[in-house]
Amino acid sequence: MNAFAQSMLDQLANPGTPVDFTLRIVGGPRMSCSCGDFMTLRSEEKTLIRSCLGTTKKEEPRVLDIGGGIGRHSAFARETSPDAIVSIVEINQRLREYCQAAILGAVGYIQFGDVPDDARFDVAFLMGNGLGIFGSEDATRQGLRRLARLIVDGGCVLIEAGNFNRGDFSAVEHTIEYGGDVDGPFTWGYATRQWLEIELRAAGFEIDSFTPSSVGGPFFICHATKRPKV
Repeated sequence: MNAFAQSMLDQLANPGTPVDFTLRIVGGPRMSCSCGDFMTLRSEEKTLIRSCLGTTKKEEPRVLDIGGGIGRHSAFARETSPDAIVSIVEINQRLREYCQAAILGAVGYIQFGDVPDDARFDVAFLMGNGLGIFGSEDATRQGLRRLARLIVDGGCVLIEAGNFNRGDFSAVEHTIEYGGDVDGPFTWGYATRQWLEIELRAAGFEIDSFTPSSVGGPFFICHATKRPKV
């Protein structure tokens, strides 16, 4: 993900100058995307992160940020709970190192599969349309089940998703282009509320809320809690 990473780092280096990258659907249209949309938190994100951390009632909540980018969600978690223990999954080394420098003590993983099976977390984020990081429908289903195994009973997840295509789930090939570099093509998954609710319940979660994302369109943020085993 060098093109995306470079665009984000350029935006960080030049905060007063808008930086855009190009997202292309393979076989479809190109879209210009603003890096600024990936820099700051929206009000609904802050509210939901505070809610998750408040639910854990722990002074040192263990936070997992999957697809962390520049770490804006985990940085806010640390700001909200200063003793939070943060782990970040980010495939790009430069972004991962940026997060670890900005969030002191944060543990970095390249892939979700690198997170140890015996690790346990109180809160997990799949934000910024983060559900898509798993890719295909089957891979996403398996990813949610593994996530459930990593979350303690009573722990919660925040998952941003949405599907503008037909059906409850669609997997779309994308590329990202910036400064002569091209990422991909890679598969990104899109899901409806109905699909996500069914799969989260099957994985052992209860749905707390669906909040419309202020980015608009079909996108939403799901807040779900891991139910204790009976």
